[in-house]
Amino acid sequence: MVLQAFGFGHPEGIETLLRVLQVQRARFPAEVYNDETLPLPQDDEDLSELALGLNYAERQIRTRPRVEAERFESWIDNASQLQEHLRGGTLEIDPLHVEELPEREDLTETYGIGRGEAACLVLAQRHSAPAVFVSADQEACEVADEIGIPRTTIRDLLERWVDIFSPPVEDFDAMIEGLRRARFDPGKDFVAPLRETLN
Repeated sequence: MVLQAFGFGHPEGIETLLRVLQVQRARFPAEVYNDETLPLPQDDEDLSELALGLNYAERQIRTRPRVEAERFESWIDNASQLQEHLRGGTLEIDPLHVEELPEREDLTETYGIGRGEAACLVLAQRHSAPAVFVSADQEACEVADEIGIPRTTIRDLLERWVDIFSPPVEDFDAMIEGLRRARFDPGKDFVAPLRETLN
């Protein structure tokens, strides 16, 4: 989930994401994030995917040794940017319409993808806009290809960031490390040659 990767991974991750996508505003369905704030209920059943990540981070902070807990504290600290972007209008929660819910369920049942991924695909169809998927979401990318929805991966976004903006090496390293700490590792074999282009 791109929003979680950039939202948890780096304090300016969402701003970078919007710049790379070259958009002023990004929409996402409530299944991905529904403006939930901490503290969250312990019952995970009705939480969005991003809120589940926040709940997980809170549990890890309470149960892990201090050094390990710092990783999850950074998720929560970085996630504060989501509220700022929602208030500023650069992120918009765009819930599915009631008549679109059966299509979401059909995608989850037919292809075995998650509710958030399916909701993103339905939303992309409605707006005729590219859906953005994390490269690890191989099944969702395949579904997008099959039903004719353009898609972009985190690796694609990182390549675009380097090609278009040529960030300083230290900014690139901080972003990659943040993505790794947020459990979205683009892989050393991919990162090393991309980093070389910045030297």
